Amino acid sequence: MTQTWFRVRTLAALGTALAEIRKDAGLNQSAAAVRTRTSRPTISRMERGQPGSTATVIDLLAATRYEILIVPRGSQVSVGDPS
Repeated sequence: MTQTWFRVRTLAALGTALAEIRKDAGLNQSAAAVRTRTSRPTISRMERGQPGSTATVIDLLAATRYEILIVPRGSQVSVGDPS
């Protein structure tokens, strides 16, 4: 695992995070597409920072055991290893 958490403020940062967690989960883009019921080109576009559906983002995060936490900008958040 390369990183356990990601700060995302742009679509480009979201795309980078999605690509890293997908790879850490041992999935190629085709396998991620199957798990999220979308196409490989859609996964590729999202990983390049282009807009994608919220449902696809949530499905990909769920498939790789991640979730979204929304906090005010500048907040300090403590992230621990899942038990």
